[in-house]
Amino acid sequence: MPVKKIPKVEDKTKLFLLSLLLAFALWSSVSAGSVPIRVSRDMEVLALNAQSSWYYQITPSVVKVTYQVPLLGEKPEPLVYVRLDQAKWGDQQLTVESVAPSGGRVISITPQKVMVHVEPVVSKLMPVSAIGMKVEPGQVIVTGPETAVARVVVVRVQAPEQAYGVVQVKALPVDSAGAEVNEVKVNPELLTVTIQQAKDTLIVEVPVVPTLDVPDGLVLRSYSLTPKTVLLEGSSNTLSGVSYVKTVSVRVGEGVKTVDVPLLLPSGVSVREPNGLTVKITYNAEKMVNKDVVIDDTHYWFSCPESVSLTATTVYMDGNSLVYPRECIYLGKGGTR
Repeated sequence: MPVKKIPKVEDKTKLFLLSLLLAFALWSSVSAGSVPIRVSRDMEVLALNAQSSWYYQITPSVVKVTYQVPLLGEKPEPLVYVRLDQAKWGDQQLTVESVAPSGGRVISITPQKVMVHVEPVVSKLMPVSAIGMKVEPGQVIVTGPETAVARVVVVRVQAPEQAYGVVQVKALPVDSAGAEVNEVKVNPELLTVTIQQAKDTLIVEVPVVPTLDVPDGLVLRSYSLTPKTVLLEGSSNTLSGVSYVKTVSVRVGEGVKTVDVPLLLPSGVSVREPNGLTVKITYNAEKMVNKDVVIDDTHYWFSCPESVSLTATTVYMDGNSLVYPRECIYLGKGGTR
C-alpha cells in the first residue's frame, strides 16, 4: 500500500501564518484594552487630614506624575497627596503618596517629597481706620496664619468711588509698609461707609519724590521707596496743583542704608492713614575713585565707582570713539600711573 507524503510548507507560507498569528494576538490584546500607555502631567498635591485650626503651605504645590493606563476606555487620573496628620508645627519634608488609577499604576512622582509649613490659625479683633468717614461695624475680626495676622497693623477701607453718601466697601488688612496682607481673611469682608467729608474735600494718590543729597566723591547706584505713593486729603483748590510730594533732604553716606524720611506737605494738605507722615528710603552709594587703562601705550583716566573694573573688554577704541562703562566719568588721557 503506497504511503501518502505530507506536503512541505514553504518558508513564505510559514512567515505568513506566523504574521497572521501575531496580528490576531495583538488585535485580541487591543480589543481587551490590555495594551497600556504611559502619561506624564503636572498634578496638584492634595492635603489629606488637614485640621481647620492649623494653616498648611505645601511647596511645591504641583508635582510631575508619570502613570500607566489602558489604551482603550476611560483614562482616570491618579490622586497624589500628603498626609497632614503627620505634620508638626514648623517646616518639614513629607513624602507624596498616590492612589493609582483604575486598571493602571503610578510609575513615578517628581519630586517625591515636598516641604510643608505648619502654623496655627489665630484671630484678632481690630478697629477699622477711616478718615472723614463713618464705618459700620467699627471693628472686624482678622483670621489667618499666626505670622500673617501679626503683620497686620491696621485695617482700612477700600477707597470709595463716590465722594459722599453711603456705600459698601471692602475691608483691607495692611502691614507697616501699607501693603495688603493677602494670607488673612477679614470678617465681615464688606463694610458700610458713610462719607461725611464735604463735597469740596478731595482724596488723591500722588507719587513720592525723594530728595537725596549726594556729596562729592560718592555716586548713587540705586534707591527704593516704601511706599512709592501716598494718599493726600485736602480741598480742591489746595490739591489742584499737587502732582507729587517731596521728602526732606537726605544726606547720602557710603554703603547700603535704610532711613525713615518725613514728607514735605503743602499747607492745608494731610496724609491719610495708614501711610503716615514718613516714607522709608533704601539706597546704595559707592565711593568714586580714579582709575586708568592703557590703550596703545596711552593712559586713559576715569573716575569710577570702586566696584567697577576697567579692562580691555570694558574700555576700548571703536574707530575714533572711546567706549567705557557708563558709570564712569572720562577725565582725559596721558601721564603715568
